Amino acid sequence: MGKRLEMIAAVITCAALCLSIADAQVTDQRAIRVDGAAVSADQVQAWAKEFSAANPGINIVVQGTSAGKGIKSLIDGSAEVAIASRDLNDSEKKAAAERGLQLQERLIGYSGVSVVTSPKNPVDELTIEQLKQIFTGEITNWKQVGGPDAPIKMLSTKVPESGGAVFFQQRVMDGKPFSPNTNFMESFYLIVKVCSISEDLTIGIAPAAWGAKGTKLIAVKKDATSPGVRPSEQTVRDRSYPITLPFKFYWNGRSVDQRVTRFVDFCVSKGLGGQDK
Repeated sequence: MGKRLEMIAAVITCAALCLSIADAQVTDQRAIRVDGAAVSADQVQAWAKEFSAANPGINIVVQGTSAGKGIKSLIDGSAEVAIASRDLNDSEKKAAAERGLQLQERLIGYSGVSVVTSPKNPVDELTIEQLKQIFTGEITNWKQVGGPDAPIKMLSTKVPESGGAVFFQQRVMDGKPFSPNTNFMESFYLIVKVCSISEDLTIGIAPAAWGAKGTKLIAVKKDATSPGVRPSEQTVRDRSYPITLPFKFYWNGRSVDQRVTRFVDFCVSKGLGGQDK
């Protein structure tokens, strides 16, 4: 009977080993899914293409949604990496713990939040203080900032789902709430689209990496005596553009997929030059 049990154990061990090898092969073939903050996703997508070119056979799929959606995707297992331009909130930490995730985080680089308006708007630049007063509702007409006599219509993505909107609220608005007259859109894409085609002189926020895309980029001034700076790859990287935010990656530290950490390290080398700051 003892020899029979040994044979059965050996068969089970062999089968388990075969399954383990098969699982590893599936893992190696599956793309690494990255989801999260749209304000940083285009930059991550560019790095993903470089990484895949340097590492044939490792595919990275990047989806730009929002920090909240990216973190949710990581927690529910539909993404291996979340891009976030804000910290996790308590409910997200709790959900991750309940799923048994051991979340790791790392600063990756910097992104810019651009201020876009209608190409018909003659206003070229605004100070941080003016932007604060516009989005909190203290300034309601373009003539108050040197523009035409026309009402200001504000657009933003949702808070707290959008890390870019949260950062804008904290950095530009001193943490004050958006004006009740703000129109909250489902995506930055819709904000850009509305600003590009609307007859109204709307103003909104969007990823700096997108450029103008049919809108007008407002030059942002730190104060009344500072020069206006428009977002660009250079002004975001050197942080001379005033609305520049750090973004990070979150991933499950319990994951045995070493491709994830290799990709994280690669992005850090691109975003921070290999030096965490």
